[in-house]
Parts: sequence; C-alpha cells; structure tokens
Amino acid sequence: MAQIVDSYSESNSDTETNYTDYHGYLFGQSFTGDGGTLNSIKAYLKRSGAFANNIYIYVFAHSGTYGTSSVPTGSVLATSDAVNSSTINTSLGLVTFNFSGANKITLTNGIYYTFYVLIDSGGSFATNIVYGGSDSSSPSHSGNLFYDGGGGYVASSGEDLCFYVYKDDSPNYLGKQW
Repeated sequence: MAQIVDSYSESNSDTETNYTDYHGYLFGQSFTGDGGTLNSIKAYLKRSGAFANNIYIYVFAHSGTYGTSSVPTGSVLATSDAVNSSTINTSLGLVTFNFSGANKITLTNGIYYTFYVLIDSGGSFATNIVYGGSDSSSPSHSGNLFYDGGGGYVASSGEDLCFYVYKDDSPNYLGKQW
C-alpha cells in the first residue's frame, strides 16, 4: 500500500478551478518531497461534456517562493500514465494518476516540486472541461496553486488544489540481511 508524501484534503474544497491554454487545461500545485519513490497522485477532479481525451499529470522542479509564487521550471521529471477523461465523473471525486517505469522518480526529502494536470488537445474546450476542486476561501497548504496564463505560469497564493501525492511503501525485511 502506498504512503502519503504530501496532501491537501478534498474536504477543503470550496471552488471548482479550470484554466484554459492552447493545449487544453493546465493547473497544478506545489508540494514537498520526502525521499520516497513517486507512486501516484490523486487529484480532486470532475468533467463536463462528453469527450474522451487523455489526461496526464506532469511533475516538474519548483521555481519561485514556495507557498506564494511556486511554478514549474525545467524539463518534465515524471509523466503519469494516461487517464481517459470519459472515466472521470461529472461531480468532483478523487482521480488516481499512476506513475510507472522510469517515471517512478525519487522525490528528494525537503525539496519542492510542482505537478500539473494537462488534457490532450482535441474537441471543444468551451464545452469539454475538467475542473479541479480547490480552496480559495482559506487555503492553508504550504505550497500554492498555479496555472498557465497563456504567456507563462501564474502563481495563485490565494488558492490551493486538493490532492494527494503517494510514494511506494518501503520494503519491510523484518531485520533480515540480504
């Protein structure tokens, strides 16, 4: 069973966030690594419209001031397995994005990261939308939400996305030497 690295509970959600760029929708959150191997990320999402685009979560390094101006920087560190948007409910719920193979990266203890949700292009973004449940009234996660503003990332220190980052369990060898 996977263990939580960082999270912000969906019980905090009071807003449905979506942002549009030329690719589709791109919004995300900064978080802190703990030395474990990335297993999955759960995002609190819903969809409107009847479309079947693939959705991914991308993990990047962090830039800016953590908690107020965190945004992605550099190359993609890890890409989740695809989740088809047709499998996402029309009401908010946790959606699991698994990481496999070379995308099971080590999240260095105490280092800040960012992840974002991206929908493959295609279809009408006016009617086919994915929303993220977020907290805009009293955000208290140590990181911050960000989105693609068309000309670059825009940090939102007054909003946090609801999410869970999981790591693989550490093996328990019961004191045996291998």
